[in-house]
Amino acid sequence: MNASDDQRHADAESAQIEAATIALRRHFERQHRDMHCLLVVDSGMRALPPAKKGKPTFDDLPRAVIEVDHPAFPAEHRPYLLTLDLSQPQDCMLLFDSVRVAYHDRRPDDVVQGLGQRIGGWLASSLPADEVAAHWSKYLLQQDGRARTCALRFYDARALSLLWPVLTLMQQETLLGPVKAWYALDACAELCTYKGLYPQSRAELLLKPGQWNAIHRHGLINRALALHMAATGRQPTPDEVKAAVASAERAEHFGLTDKDDMIAFIGHALAWHPYFDSHPRILEALREVSTDCFYTAAVSEIGPEEIGDIRSGSWLAGPRTA
Repeated sequence: MNASDDQRHADAESAQIEAATIALRRHFERQHRDMHCLLVVDSGMRALPPAKKGKPTFDDLPRAVIEVDHPAFPAEHRPYLLTLDLSQPQDCMLLFDSVRVAYHDRRPDDVVQGLGQRIGGWLASSLPADEVAAHWSKYLLQQDGRARTCALRFYDARALSLLWPVLTLMQQETLLGPVKAWYALDACAELCTYKGLYPQSRAELLLKPGQWNAIHRHGLINRALALHMAATGRQPTPDEVKAAVASAERAEHFGLTDKDDMIAFIGHALAWHPYFDSHPRILEALREVSTDCFYTAAVSEIGPEEIGDIRSGSWLAGPRTA
C-alpha cells in the first residue's frame, strides 16, 4: 500500500468516525434523552489509550465492573461499563474518542493480530451502570450442551455480531434486560442497533444444543474473517459474513474437526467462492480427508488453473442461495 492509499484509508476512517459519533449523539438526544449512555469496555487485551495533556480521560468516568466468578477472568481482565454524561462537553469528547478506538480496533492489521475489541458498544438504559453490569454478570458464564462452563463474549462487538442472529427474540430480550438499545459496530464495521420488541420476560437464556454448536464455531469464523481482512485490506461485506457462517457449518457436516482445517475451509469460501465445496475437485479432496490426512494437505494439491475455475463459478448448475 502506497502513501496515497494510506491517506485515502485514513480519510475514509475519519469520515466514518465523525458520522458514527454524530449518529450516536442524535440517537441519545432524540430517542434516549432521559437515559444513561453507557460505554461497554473490554480492556483485558490492551488498555484504552491514555489522555493527551489537558484532555479528558476515560479514567475519570464512573466505572461499573461486570463481575465474573472464574479464574480465567482476573479482576484486571473483566469487562466494565463507563457512564457518559452527554450534557457535558468533556464526556462528548470521550464519546468521540471511544468511537475512534472502536474503528481503530477494526483495522485489518489490528484484527488479524487478535488484539480484541476494546469498545463493545454504547448502551441506552434507564438504569445506572452498576445495575446493568449486575444483570450482564448473570449471563456471561453459561453451561453449554456438554456441561462445560463457557464465556459468552457478548461484550465484544465482533462476537456479538455473530451471536445476536443465533438468539431467539426472547433470548435477545433476556440478554438486553434493562438496556433499551445497544449501538455497536457490526461484523462489517458499520454502526448498528440491537434491541428487543418487549421487556425481558424470563430469567435464563436457555440456549439449545444447536445454538451452542453455532456459538462454538464463531471463534473460527471470526479468525477466518480476520485473515481475509488482512489479505484484502478491507472490512468484510455482509455477503462474505454470511458465506463464512454458512461454510463453517458445512465444514462440520464434512467431518472437519481440526481448527486449522476449519479456518482454511471458511477462508476458501471467502477467497475462492461461497460454494467452492460443491466443485468436483474440492469434493475429491474432501474424500481424502482422514485421521492421517488433513483438509489443508488435501487441498494443497489443487493447482492454480483449478482454483481459477472454482473462483469463476462456471461449474455451478444454477443459482444458489445462502
